[in-house]
Amino acid sequence: KIRTARETRGFRFLLMLSPCPTGWKHPPDITIQIARLATETKVFPIYEVEDGVYKINKRIKKPKPVSEYLKLQGRFRHLEEQDVKFIQGEVDRNWDRLIKLEEAFGEKTD
Repeated sequence: KIRTARETRGFRFLLMLSPCPTGWKHPPDITIQIARLATETKVFPIYEVEDGVYKINKRIKKPKPVSEYLKLQGRFRHLEEQDVKFIQGEVDRNWDRLIKLEEAFGEKTD
């Protein structure tokens, strides 16, 4: 993705997730697990937009609950069950929105 962005003329924007053990309050040895869970729970979907065309690069067939991602991080220890349910709902709505954007502005295969 970095190479593609580098070769693209004009404006480029890359957003990458980088878990921080200190700030996120988790053991350093689970950093990769947390990064994977961000995708597997659809908290941080992997997609791209090029020339207004949306493409989801990684579809999660059986997403894990958001609670699995949150419970490993001390920064979320104050959340109550209703908060986690709200976050799950937002994640689900954002994923549905991304799918609709891909359908509306995705690659046309005719």
